Amino acid sequence: MVHVEKLRGLVLAIARHPSVRSLGLTKLWKLIYFVDVEALRDYGNSITGSEFIKYPHGPVPSRGERVLKAMRKSGELRTEQRQQDGYAQTLVIALAAVPDVFSAAERTVIDHVCRRLGGKTAKALSHLSHEEPAWALATELDKLDPELLHYGKATDPEGL
Repeated sequence: MVHVEKLRGLVLAIARHPSVRSLGLTKLWKLIYFVDVEALRDYGNSITGSEFIKYPHGPVPSRGERVLKAMRKSGELRTEQRQQDGYAQTLVIALAAVPDVFSAAERTVIDHVCRRLGGKTAKALSHLSHEEPAWALATELDKLDPELLHYGKATDPEGL
């Protein structure tokens, strides 16, 4: 079950994190994925409860677009189109504060992922997500197998 308030909060936490630069939609979706799988691997549960869909540039939370639309409508964030390194980018800009919906462990995971990956480009994050067994073995536009989310490249060095 998707925890919509935590997904909304995670969007804001990522958008406001000082280590996250040039946040476009592709980068946002990948950071949400990496936050959720790190929490799942470290603590046994994801933060948002999201299911992820395989798209060509990597996993996208199944309710992501719907949540983003609601957040734009409520004034929590805005998006704007721009060119970044020759690519069209939908920039995500937080307008609201991060709500107090996360446990201390969840805040630690969010901070760790943002510090480790927030400076990477969307292209680099897409490449990293393609190394994940759950994405690699899924069919395009289908849900990633929740059992495979437990395993990353580090736990599958030979590649499935």
